[in-house]
Amino acid sequence: MTKTSLSLALMLALISSNSFAETADAFQHEVELGFLDSSENSDGLLNLNYSYYFEPVNQANVPYALAPFLNQYSTIAARYAVTDYQDLYNMAGEYVFDSKFFIGGDYTRNTTEGITLFNSDDSSNFYGVNLGYYFTKQSKLTLAYSWNSEDVAEQYDGRYYSDKNKNDVIKLDYQHYLPFESISGLMLNGFILNSSIKNNSDYTLVLEPDDHISSRTSHSENSVTVLGVNADWYITDSWSVGGLYTYFNSDYDFDGINIITTPDTVVNDNYSFSDSNSNDTYSINTRYFWRFSNIFSAKASLEQTFVDSDSQTSFGIAINARF
Repeated sequence: MTKTSLSLALMLALISSNSFAETADAFQHEVELGFLDSSENSDGLLNLNYSYYFEPVNQANVPYALAPFLNQYSTIAARYAVTDYQDLYNMAGEYVFDSKFFIGGDYTRNTTEGITLFNSDDSSNFYGVNLGYYFTKQSKLTLAYSWNSEDVAEQYDGRYYSDKNKNDVIKLDYQHYLPFESISGLMLNGFILNSSIKNNSDYTLVLEPDDHISSRTSHSENSVTVLGVNADWYITDSWSVGGLYTYFNSDYDFDGINIITTPDTVVNDNYSFSDSNSNDTYSINTRYFWRFSNIFSAKASLEQTFVDSDSQTSFGIAINARF
């Protein structure tokens, strides 16, 4: 499906829908079609989201963007995102108990073109679970774990390739909203994340007519720790400005061996190296949620990110429907 046909399909579905909330300030369905572009990526990202809330969400007298968070209801959601070379599919759900504990899970499938040695496409499956607690009507603590494990083996024209990947991510996230009297309020967020990626690969090439064999085996481990603090000041229910500070630390270890075999000789070449680096990332943003009818809203965002001496500008627009 092309980006144009996807946009038309969404708009037709919204126009033909006859589902309305009992009041203009409550909704149980949310559909959003958006486009994100950045100065570092000329392709852009088209994103389609749908969420269903098990109870009507009240968006009166609260920042529109935070209404689902502040109402604390169970939900199920689906997402489809596409670029010129990548497709992403996601299903997620979260159940909130009467005690305000909650559990959730999600599944993501990511398909990328031109990624493997012998085929033109590659797909990855990611699974996630989370649990947490709403301390108050404005605060939430979440512990999330996601994982991905894949084995790939391919053989083509005297070449053999195998690759095993395991990726584990654990994240602890705290969100807290502080309402004010004169303005809407301040949304605070702090998190710590650790990602561990392990890879084992083998590659063998057999050349005729002398059966010259070249093989390579490697093992790598990459551990990444991320600390982040974010604050968004909601000047009105529609408009916010904010900033994010993120600290990254990465430790990388690699071991490999090359073996070249001919009818007369065998050559082994062992090698390994380790690397560690860290950096600080800063970003500032502004977002606007323009509710121009009972159902439809327009959203816009602008973000500037700074990493060392580099910077990147991201711009997003979206059409949102709540009913």
